[in-house]
Amino acid sequence: MMALLRSRRTMFILAGVVIVGLVVSGGVGLVRSLSTVAQTGPVPGQEEPGGGRQGEGADPLEAPEAGALGQPPNGLEYSSQEDDIECNPAECVRLVSVMSTDEDTDVSSDEAVESVYAQLLEQDWGQLLPEGAEEPSDVPRSETIMTDGDVMVADATEHDSDGAVAVLMLGNANPPAN
Repeated sequence: MMALLRSRRTMFILAGVVIVGLVVSGGVGLVRSLSTVAQTGPVPGQEEPGGGRQGEGADPLEAPEAGALGQPPNGLEYSSQEDDIECNPAECVRLVSVMSTDEDTDVSSDEAVESVYAQLLEQDWGQLLPEGAEEPSDVPRSETIMTDGDVMVADATEHDSDGAVAVLMLGNANPPAN
């Protein structure tokens, strides 16, 4: 056994295995770090309670309840189940299905989102525009984000929910608690 450990060939093989192991573990760490959502610091001028960043192993922020949207517009209803919550290390978001109450009326997803957003604007919600847009009329409302300061709402119709006309994603507007 000692003669085997003294051979140059065995030392090269052991060194190669160690190097490959280090490269693979570094690559896995890099991929994992890129796949997690970057945590942002506090908003300038706004102090966060707790004084530090959210530590590892801390629970993510809970998703807002569907009731944060208020009453649905006429002809529409909201539906959200407990399994409609998606979480990442920083926070959870809730997917809310927007469904038509009248089966005879054909409502498009854009019309449903437009109707919900119009009602939220009437309830004094703000509208965040995509980067590069200067006026709300520059982009369709479905490409904007609505917020009341605590909750953010975005069109997530690409998630495709059974029987839903549209899908909205509700998340916390405040940065993760520390």
